[in-house]
Amino acid sequence: MNRYTVNFICKDKQGHNVVRSEEMLKNGLEEVIEIIKRKWASWEIEIIWAGIRLNDGSV
Repeated sequence: MNRYTVNFICKDKQGHNVVRSEEMLKNGLEEVIEIIKRKWASWEIEIIWAGIRLNDGSV
């Protein structure tokens, strides 16, 4: 499994933009994006960036 980070903008029902970042341990980036879309289903989502989170080797 890899740790993925997805940064995205949500637009709520009142039209406000909210910038969010979610981090998950999963087997694929597409799976993470689908989970986020389901989790934030009532919001309009625009993905800014998504990828594997690099670290310095520490846990």
